[in-house]
Amino acid sequence: MSAPDNEGAIHRRPYRNIFWAIVTLFFADALVFDRSARAALVDVIVVLVLFAALFETVRSRRHAAVALILGAPAIISRLIAAFRVDSIGWGNAVLMSTALFIGFLIWNLLRDLLVGERSTSERVYGALCAYLFIGLLFSLLFTHMEFRSPGSFLLRGETISGAAESEAALVPTFTYFSFVTLTTLGYGDITPATTYARTLAFLEALIGQLYLAVMVATLVGIRVSEGLRAGDRRARGGGDEDAGAG
Repeated sequence: MSAPDNEGAIHRRPYRNIFWAIVTLFFADALVFDRSARAALVDVIVVLVLFAALFETVRSRRHAAVALILGAPAIISRLIAAFRVDSIGWGNAVLMSTALFIGFLIWNLLRDLLVGERSTSERVYGALCAYLFIGLLFSLLFTHMEFRSPGSFLLRGETISGAAESEAALVPTFTYFSFVTLTTLGYGDITPATTYARTLAFLEALIGQLYLAVMVATLVGIRVSEGLRAGDRRARGGGDEDAGAG
């Protein structure tokens, strides 16, 4: 395969690129054990994930302007947060900009899966990306809630944010909790202790189950529909050949 062919294949697979970028960066975070460097690294990892998503969204030219308007502030504010002293106002602004951009990414992914022209494999990768972004969004919401209101969540009966120096330092803990909740695995080591925390947790669990049920049914329906259309085209093609032979 030539270089232009390789470039074209990458361009046609934006969701696959985003998915592997997220997975790679999650693994990179898991391999860092230095607590002093981890807080800044977490923000940088989130920035890289958002940048990968922004790059692929803009390159596909679908809603590129909206992606830039929402994505640029989220990425810049997250990058600054990695090296800036935290404050309530700044933390709220960073969370809001990031949440808006991730919400847009989820909407854009799901919309493109349903009405866009994508291969079946790309639709699957897009569905996986949206699922991971849902988990990431809730992890940031949980983190912000616990850091601003210590005691919202308890780890084996003790406050989680007691020794946290920054909001980013809590992100790995709540990324774990978010995906455990999203998949309804529920180990029970971290528990929501306030009304708002419980509401947010059960909403994520509900969204996770509804997402899987609806998305699996949708992807199966799309695959069956594509198979039927392909069968019709082959049947028409065979009929034309028979007519021509006659």
